Amino acid sequence: MGFLWFGKKEKEKPAPDGLVRLDNYCGKYEPVQAIIKMYDGDHPIQQTVNAFLDSEVHGYNRERIISLLKIYKDLKEKGEPHRARDVELAEPTRRYPDGTYEPYDLELPFKCQRYGVVRAIIECYWSDVSVDRTLKFLREAGIQSYTTARIKKLIKIYLDLEKKGERFNYADVELLEGPVGGAKSAAKSGSSSSTKKSRSSEPDEDDLPEIDFDEPLLEYVDDSVKMNRDEKKLIADALPVFSTLNAHVMVVGKGLSPALLVTGPGGIGKSFSVEKILSHFGKKNKDFVIMKGKCTPSAMFEFLFRNYDKICVFDDCDSVLSSKEGIAVLKGALDSGRTREISWNTKRPDMVDTFDCETRKEVLARLKEWSKAHKGKAGVPNHFQFEGSVIFVSNMTRKELASKDSALLTRCDLVDIKVTRDEVLTRIRYLLPEIKIYDANGKNISKAGLKKEVFRWISSPTFLNDRRMRNKAIDFRVFIKAYKARFANMPNWKQMAFSN
Repeated sequence: MGFLWFGKKEKEKPAPDGLVRLDNYCGKYEPVQAIIKMYDGDHPIQQTVNAFLDSEVHGYNRERIISLLKIYKDLKEKGEPHRARDVELAEPTRRYPDGTYEPYDLELPFKCQRYGVVRAIIECYWSDVSVDRTLKFLREAGIQSYTTARIKKLIKIYLDLEKKGERFNYADVELLEGPVGGAKSAAKSGSSSSTKKSRSSEPDEDDLPEIDFDEPLLEYVDDSVKMNRDEKKLIADALPVFSTLNAHVMVVGKGLSPALLVTGPGGIGKSFSVEKILSHFGKKNKDFVIMKGKCTPSAMFEFLFRNYDKICVFDDCDSVLSSKEGIAVLKGALDSGRTREISWNTKRPDMVDTFDCETRKEVLARLKEWSKAHKGKAGVPNHFQFEGSVIFVSNMTRKELASKDSALLTRCDLVDIKVTRDEVLTRIRYLLPEIKIYDANGKNISKAGLKKEVFRWISSPTFLNDRRMRNKAIDFRVFIKAYKARFANMPNWKQMAFSN
């Protein structure tokens, strides 16, 4: 590397606006680009350092600025490309967890869904977007499997192909990258035994993604409507679809909507969001009640009668849809009409005829009369008016529910949740501080450090790209099972995670 002398006299002199104070930094210059411009403008090193301090741009101290300028001068003397991005690519991989940037006004290709991830990375390179910021953009888009080192590697492969004048596309760049996670492939090693070893051996800690847990994910919430700050914070989420779900539950909690149907795959946090929002409006088992698991139509009917004026949540009770009677009860409960009359027409020995009763007081009086006549035995009405609200959380898809009875979807508000693997990982990462894990006796065994360690593993390319995870979903259950194995100090807990 060429020699660079930094013996310039530290003298005071005016500097162009936007360089020393970096007033236009966010919209005009990236960090390395600004450093080079100030050096070419004959500004003292300390003045550059002060400019970053004044502008509160973190991650660039005097030592790193000098190192970057040495790389710049060396590339320039060799006649090699020495743009700001080329300098940053030549810099040894370093991690700055305190690096923060203001929003950049570049229209991100991957947010527009115009390009694949690799091409989006290249587009950012040619748009003079730094590697650190490119990584941040990928995180904002819910893409977790790219690290700073991986982004640099892809760009270097692309530049090497371009320099050789070879014909290629962006898929070729990714193919030349090789396996992600540090293990050598059989194609490169030429040995089937090495492949076997790479599949069974424990990956190195260096293979795990670099995740800055101290940097909060962006919270999605529509700012077009003014509302209470606490409520806005309550419905905010890293994924738009869950912000929508939270808002719908809030409308139910405020007593404005009598029925909500939530569909989507299990283990992605639907129930967590529902209970979190409802807890803001009242107490569990007092203002809202939850029935979980297998449920018969008669059990649902009695549950609604006992809790006629509460918010009733049916979580994972899809079994009730296996009969016409169950669908009839659910349709009555989910009806968004002004009055909801729920009936149960079966010949049960404890069934009491209450069809002619107009008020709940009359229904209770009829049940009391029947009980006296049957030696104190409790009876069940065959008809009553429901005055509460219902939230039905289903693991079925919208299409599956429609095949049961299409009228279900038209009687209430509906939130249909569809998420990708990366989006589920983004949600787990977002909710990590709030996730509580309990042992078999109900004791809270959650530890922040262990949760972060487990998340690093299940979000790593080594785990996600393993053949054992092929066609398998990533959800909160995978995370919780892996956490319990780690909490138990199992030496092979990472391998146990594949058995989920």
